[in-house]
Amino acid sequence: GFLTKPVIQSDSKIIQYSGLGIQLAAVIIIFLFLGKWLDGKFDTGFLFTLSLTFIGFFGGFYSFYLSIMKLVAEDKQDRINRDKDKGTKKA
Repeated sequence: GFLTKPVIQSDSKIIQYSGLGIQLAAVIIIFLFLGKWLDGKFDTGFLFTLSLTFIGFFGGFYSFYLSIMKLVAEDKQDRINRDKDKGTKKA
């Protein structure tokens, strides 16, 4: 019945795509604070903050890109499979 189905399915594309943005922001923020902590510990001005923020940004963006490409490929394969199923049902 209605109550046995989950309100939001875990494979929902909206949740997957929005999770990617949150993941990207989290990686950048973690590297930013790690850099600030290292700069405070070693008294290096903003050297670690700047370099680790860039590393976090580029690493996070690369992961974001790979995840988007994977989701797009899955969506494309799902559409192909649905079209095949429609074609076999008509025959």
